Amino acid sequence: MDDRGTDQDADYDQDEDGDEGYYEPNSGDLASVIRIGRNEDVAAVCGRVDTAPTFAVVIHAPEGNRALSTELGIRRLQRHVEESGKLIAIASTSVSLSSRARQAGIPVARRPDHVRWDAGGKHVLRLFGHSLRLPSVGRYVQYLVIIGFLAVMAGLVLTMAPSANVTVYPPTDTLERLITINASPDIDAVDLTTLTVPSSEVSASSTITLAVKTTGKASVGVTPATAQLSVTNSGAAQVSVPAGVAAVAGESTEFFTDTAADVPPGKTVTIPATAALPGVAGNVAAGAIKVFRDEPYKALRVTNPAAATGGANAERAAVTEADIVTIKNLAKEVEKSESVKATLIQSRPHDAVFIRTASTTVAPGTPSAETGVQADLLLMDVTITVKAQAILSTTLDEVARAVLSDGQGEGEFIPGSVTAVETGARQSDSGENTVRTELRVRGEFARNVSAKAVTDAIKGKSSTAAKSTLLSRYGIQDVEIDLSPSWAPRLPRFDFRLDVEIRTRPAEDTSPQEDNGATPVASPTAAARN
Repeated sequence: MDDRGTDQDADYDQDEDGDEGYYEPNSGDLASVIRIGRNEDVAAVCGRVDTAPTFAVVIHAPEGNRALSTELGIRRLQRHVEESGKLIAIASTSVSLSSRARQAGIPVARRPDHVRWDAGGKHVLRLFGHSLRLPSVGRYVQYLVIIGFLAVMAGLVLTMAPSANVTVYPPTDTLERLITINASPDIDAVDLTTLTVPSSEVSASSTITLAVKTTGKASVGVTPATAQLSVTNSGAAQVSVPAGVAAVAGESTEFFTDTAADVPPGKTVTIPATAALPGVAGNVAAGAIKVFRDEPYKALRVTNPAAATGGANAERAAVTEADIVTIKNLAKEVEKSESVKATLIQSRPHDAVFIRTASTTVAPGTPSAETGVQADLLLMDVTITVKAQAILSTTLDEVARAVLSDGQGEGEFIPGSVTAVETGARQSDSGENTVRTELRVRGEFARNVSAKAVTDAIKGKSSTAAKSTLLSRYGIQDVEIDLSPSWAPRLPRFDFRLDVEIRTRPAEDTSPQEDNGATPVASPTAAARN
């Protein structure tokens, strides 16, 4: 191989604060460069280092070296160099050899003339013709790894950690109170001191069907006429006439054959037929039926030698013009109905609807039948829209919490459980667009429990343990836990992964209390617990 034992001047950059215990050649010293092959063994390399004439030796392995790329091989070389009193560096583009040499604390460069003898075990950056020794990055790499690990764990917590929706139905007390409240659409904010609140227009639409009994009479066909058809085949081939073939009398009266029949050539066959529509209109005169309606039977001659008989009419109920006027007037009466207005309260149970401000509009549809048409009932769909001023549920919840919670102690109102109805003691100042009215406000109150308290009590527990804790601590027997994924053994420990709702089951309405103070009424669940 080339350059064995060759002396070359080494243009090295020196650093006064080199690694402690590592000898650096002076700037004027010479270093020998020995070139080794990829498959050269460690013993051969050590021998060539010994024969190098200088103290510093650069081992140049442009293609790497299998033996020195192993931990055992680099240690054998390093031990031999220490015993022989030499100083070595490695110049190679091989990643494995360079990495192994740095681990052993040996200076590494890509070319022999780029070696920095003070960079043992460190990376060297070649920049603008100079070899720059990079500082040790072990500590910074550790920090980056730690930060990366924490970021990955945080991502897993946010995306893959268990989450749970927990709904609890605690025992509740029904609180109610009579209050006088002022509401106006011109008010922007709630004043709990004067109980002055904003109101909004609410509406609800529905479609109902109106019906009136018809008063007219009409003669209606009830029995179809029958006739005997004489069918003649003037052709040379037999024609088969199936049942249900239509023969026409005049322009529109049709008769359908009752049975199938074969008509031989030159022969005449009689086939019974029945009118398509019931009534006396089917009693056509003899010879009125002249042709079959469909091909290929038009080639046959057909007639009725005798008049059709049996068609009969009867008198039935029918629509009159007065019936149509009646149902339209009924639609107008719906606009004045208090029962229709009350449907707005039913459709918005958690708003305080001022029913006396309600207005109704009715959009009538088309009657189900025209004048003269047989029908015992005339029907018509109408769309009803009811509008009124109301205190919305969010505002009503705020008012209820203020007026009902006084003196009730620790607990939480059940969201959406507050209702309010007018008692009838109402004044309206239309000049100021303000309604002043008395409301009976009621709401469900869960004592000594809150969503935050439930969250703190169950987080990190199994579903069974969570239910047991809620039962023993708060007397809550009705709990729904939706855990995702369902196989997760425990509820989340983080509050933001645990969503707790307090609700109440629908219960029969109790008669309202007349007292003007906040009076607790025990719910069935609470009564059972007590």
